[in-house]
Amino acid sequence: MQLPVLERLILGAQKPSRYAGGELNAVHKRFDRVALKWGLAFPDTYEVGMSNVGFRLLYHALNERPDVACERFFMPWPDMESALRAERLPLFSIESRAPASAFDVLGFTLQFELCYTTVLAMLELGGVPLFSRERRRDDPLVLGGGPCAYNPEPVADFFDAFVVGEGEEAIHEISDVVAEWKRSCAGREDLLWHLAEIPGVYVPSLFRPRYGADGTIEAIEPLKPGYETVVRRIVPDLNLVPQAEKPIVPFMQAVHDRLPLEIQRGCTRGCRFCQVGMITRPTRQRDPNQVRRIAEVGLEATGYEEVGFLSLSAGDYSCINGVLEDFFDEFGPENVGISLPSLRTETMNARLAEQIARVRKSGFTVAPEAATERMRRVINKGNAEKDLLHAVDTIFEAGWELVKFYFMIGLPTERDEDVRAIVQLCAEALRRGKKLQPRAEINVGVSTFCPKPFTPFQWFGQNTLAELQRKIGLLRDDARRSKGVQFKWHDAKASIVEGLMSRGDRRVGAVIEHVWRNGGVFQEWNEHFDYDLWMRAAEACGVSIDWYVYRHRSFDEVLPWDHISAGLHKDFLWQDWRDALNERGLEDCRWTPCYDCGACTGYGLEHIVASATPPAGGSQGTGQDLTHGGDVPVRLLARRPGQGPDRPPAERKVAAATP
Repeated sequence: MQLPVLERLILGAQKPSRYAGGELNAVHKRFDRVALKWGLAFPDTYEVGMSNVGFRLLYHALNERPDVACERFFMPWPDMESALRAERLPLFSIESRAPASAFDVLGFTLQFELCYTTVLAMLELGGVPLFSRERRRDDPLVLGGGPCAYNPEPVADFFDAFVVGEGEEAIHEISDVVAEWKRSCAGREDLLWHLAEIPGVYVPSLFRPRYGADGTIEAIEPLKPGYETVVRRIVPDLNLVPQAEKPIVPFMQAVHDRLPLEIQRGCTRGCRFCQVGMITRPTRQRDPNQVRRIAEVGLEATGYEEVGFLSLSAGDYSCINGVLEDFFDEFGPENVGISLPSLRTETMNARLAEQIARVRKSGFTVAPEAATERMRRVINKGNAEKDLLHAVDTIFEAGWELVKFYFMIGLPTERDEDVRAIVQLCAEALRRGKKLQPRAEINVGVSTFCPKPFTPFQWFGQNTLAELQRKIGLLRDDARRSKGVQFKWHDAKASIVEGLMSRGDRRVGAVIEHVWRNGGVFQEWNEHFDYDLWMRAAEACGVSIDWYVYRHRSFDEVLPWDHISAGLHKDFLWQDWRDALNERGLEDCRWTPCYDCGACTGYGLEHIVASATPPAGGSQGTGQDLTHGGDVPVRLLARRPGQGPDRPPAERKVAAATP
């Protein structure tokens, strides 16, 4: 019997398991028995998308509703895309292989700016009109979410709406509004108007930017009364975020092939380069009893042999040692491992290393980010060289053979000696490691810094490509003389394109469209990234890289994302930028008086920690019990403005400071 065309294409693809579906714990529903059909789209390959914990969480949350069917979409690899086009078949969902145009809502996870052209490719391949203004009543509602939604202006014309912030609650409110609208006879404009009334939902067509003669934004005018600012959505307590009891188990190996378990959300370390640390404040830690229960249920339902304890810094989870000890006591005999994807050097101690080493020893990753004390003060990375070297000693002494370091170049105020110190520090770490572990190896990844919205560095003019390449040359020359340390460099050209979109406005959308129409898809992949194509597109569209990427901003300039609120006062971010230029650090506000950044005090939120005492070596504070023995989880109440330290007010009428 001859197979249907799509089945034959899947079997003939380079990796059929990317498209086959039918995985363990996948959800299948009949469309004629639900009121709303959601398509969750990830603009990358299956194995990348299935490693995204937020994407997976929303899939199961939507499918828990009996009135909603949610299915998944991923971008086909070029071989499969070509095959679909040759047969004139559309982009299809993994579960039912229905075309994208058959869904009521298409929700895209926007994790990286370089995926924007892939979004356009998926819309076109799915038969969905490219621009929001071209869509009619029967076309899917195209939503965006994720970190890029904090400045979605470069892709504003392609999306109907965005969810700014955390979407676990917003997706249900959106579902209710869309389902009610479907039952009415109202037009698409009416739907967008009602979506704008949901907290955290940004509808770009209800705002109009006005530009000045110098190219800057004069104003961003709201077109709906009372809709001047879109405030991020946030879940106040991580314990309220449901974890899927039966997560999907992919047929093929995903990038992160393990049971994902989010133990902490938000970070108050205040690293000035880190957007996700700023926009996810305050810190919310999951109850350790819930962590254990989720792990038990998830392992039984999936058969995974490893659990990933996910957070921005797992060592900051205030009872990490106790949780690991309990976990390994129960699951160690079954050879179930733990992955801590992110650890700060100053949180590493012998007990933590011993706990992690109880099952298996793979590579250990730490991220010093900068190699000199001065640069670490600038970026507010609250660690010292002694912390890094102590961490390396502890890791190798516990039996590891490989340590991976991550650094950045192109940071504000950076000097040549800061760049060259990366090689010197790594060589010293390896020298010490060899004394404890003869087979010790150190691998180093060096990326180029790109400023992001809602960070203190959002006003910084990015290093030019020529300057970044010169700094990489310094590193390469020194690395040749440092035997035993393996270096890898991030493509500086990709950072320039990323910078164009991370702080761009709606005029950048023409560049994105131009690149896509000229074959620029999968730009987040090294083998497909085409810098020259981006530069030609920018020139053709009249978009200046110098102006968008390399230019310093002033406090008074209207930024493309000023009508969106991440909960952070602009005054606070500006003062933190000034502190960076003056090489002043800022302590972790979980264990100090409130700085009134706005993330807590403006919303009546609280830090929620799983232990009343800061983790040893990782608090940047005193280690005292700040809550007088409160229950677990402990809530550290947000202080009101004026209760924080005496910090000078932000300077409003100043030109951009020179890094």
